[in-house]
Amino acid sequence: MSYGFLVRCGALAGVAGILAGCSAGDAMINHSKLDVQTHMSETVFLDPVPQADRTVFVTARNTSDHQEIDLRGALAGAIAARGYQIVTDPDQAHYMLRINVLQAGQIKDSDKAGVLAAKYGEPLIAGAAAAGATSALGGGAGATTGVGLGVGLAAYAANAFVKDVTYSVVVDMQLSERPRSGVKVKQSTATVAGQANATAERTVTAQPPQGGRSASASVTANSRVKTQQVDEEVDFKQYQLREVAYADQVNLKFEEASPMLVAKLSTSLSNLFE
Repeated sequence: MSYGFLVRCGALAGVAGILAGCSAGDAMINHSKLDVQTHMSETVFLDPVPQADRTVFVTARNTSDHQEIDLRGALAGAIAARGYQIVTDPDQAHYMLRINVLQAGQIKDSDKAGVLAAKYGEPLIAGAAAAGATSALGGGAGATTGVGLGVGLAAYAANAFVKDVTYSVVVDMQLSERPRSGVKVKQSTATVAGQANATAERTVTAQPPQGGRSASASVTANSRVKTQQVDEEVDFKQYQLREVAYADQVNLKFEEASPMLVAKLSTSLSNLFE
């Protein structure tokens, strides 16, 4: 076999290993299709009501960095599609759904921790693997170095342009339901505020000529806790939930993910109403 043939074989083997060894290849294989999911903190079962009471008051706020996200319109439409009437007067509503978009944007979840850690060294790992293959084929030191460096740079470039991206929208919500006629709802709210401070002093005194020394220490601590509890009768039973929607795909842009995240959240939240 000629020297040039061995170099070409080593290069082809190294390039073929890029997709198997670097995060770009993993992303293209496992995350090429868009994956959108929702997760709710818990399940709530609302009591069935007659058609006349299928009325919902909906409000939506957004305290995230992406103020362009508007959930109210999509959510109200999804609830109405399930046979409920959206009302603008809370006194006329049997249910109230109040939501706040707490977070929106790109995230790095726990499943991606290993991938992120591996990215730092991937080009060198890919280059070393290709170098070993070339050496086994009998290539010289120059061929080994050239192929290994080339594959390492190729893996680096692939990782730079092909990324698995995950976006999320986190929603906190308060779902309220009127009790049956004649039933009173008692609500107890407790708040605790604490304040504490502490100081410490240590003094060391030498005692020549014996060379001994004495030490003393003092600690001062102050703390104050204020507890407030409010007991009252309210018109609604209340449930507090959290919903998270994820969108994952290679090179995904938030502008592309946002409409699908809003649609998924609206569908999931509206399904709370039977």
